[in-house]
Amino acid sequence: MIRRVFYLLLVTILLGGLAGAIAYYAFDFKPKMLATVILGAPRPPETVAAEPARMDTWQPQISAIGTLTASEGIDITPQLGGLVEQINFESGQDVKKGQLLVKLDTSTEEADIRSIEAELANNQTELTRKEGLVGKGIVARTELDALTTRKRVLQAGLDRLTAIVAQKHIYAPWDGRVGLREISIGSYLAAGQKIVWMQKIDPIYADFQVTEAEFGRIREGLKVTATFNAYPGESFTGEIATTDARVSNDSRMITVRASLPNADLKLVPGMYAKVLVDSGAPETVVTVPQTAVTYSLYGDNVFVVVPATKLDPNAKPEEKAIERRFVKAGPVRDGRVQIVSGLANGEEVVTAGQNKIDQGSKVVIDNSIALKLQDTSTIQ
Repeated sequence: MIRRVFYLLLVTILLGGLAGAIAYYAFDFKPKMLATVILGAPRPPETVAAEPARMDTWQPQISAIGTLTASEGIDITPQLGGLVEQINFESGQDVKKGQLLVKLDTSTEEADIRSIEAELANNQTELTRKEGLVGKGIVARTELDALTTRKRVLQAGLDRLTAIVAQKHIYAPWDGRVGLREISIGSYLAAGQKIVWMQKIDPIYADFQVTEAEFGRIREGLKVTATFNAYPGESFTGEIATTDARVSNDSRMITVRASLPNADLKLVPGMYAKVLVDSGAPETVVTVPQTAVTYSLYGDNVFVVVPATKLDPNAKPEEKAIERRFVKAGPVRDGRVQIVSGLANGEEVVTAGQNKIDQGSKVVIDNSIALKLQDTSTIQ
């Protein structure tokens, strides 16, 4: 009996041990072994697009956003008040220097002029008659002097009324374009009240601001190219006309004024312009596609494609790997970035697929996945 119990206990222990061994192998040893094998397996290379850095000839430029302003601009206003009798222009019309724009009612002044002219004629007749009598001693010299003084007073009054009539005829001071008129025939126009704005827009000015560092490269006569949202694909050229005399206390920038020919009057004041100023002789620079540069607070960097043996002596000669390279990025132009330092001409940089790689990653090149260049020329 005791022997049977002993054998039963021994079989139970053996079966329990076997079950434990099987459980250990299935739930502990085997998963760890598989994990070790998987982690130890070489990572498959990632597919990226790449392009070599190249040498380009760039014209040094200063970029800014400017606002167009008229070369001459005023509000047409009367010196004197009166009723509007004539309006000789239409809104938005081009007018010539000396063209009569508005005539105010002058009937009262014209009646006063006729009255004074009649008095002057009578005064002249009396003066002529008494000049002969003074010579004969019949009339005192003082009467002749009084008539002469009266003539001068009447003439001054006539000149004053003539000037008032002239001031109620409002003319264009120079060739230009008028805006929307703000008066109607029969309305009363007070002295200084706006009739219409008038501007001269050929040439037209583009005012923009530059930093103190850029101001040192600005001088009169430099070529300026301006583009506008209203005319996509079209550019307008001009030159630097002048600069402001001081740096702004608020922005610490200085205003520069460029002059743009505008014979067809396509450009109007108030439009925003993307301005590029050619400053200095053309330079040869290293450039890469804009998509190749990653900008961050810690510095700008690119992923350079290098032979894998440079980073891993055990790598195969034909394998390629990634080296993260910090660079100094310069201006952006036509979808390419100037690399001031950190990259040499001909070095291959990743242009698409950067989110899948890091330092030391193995890669294969497939430029069919390259990103398309987006149009970034629109002014916001």
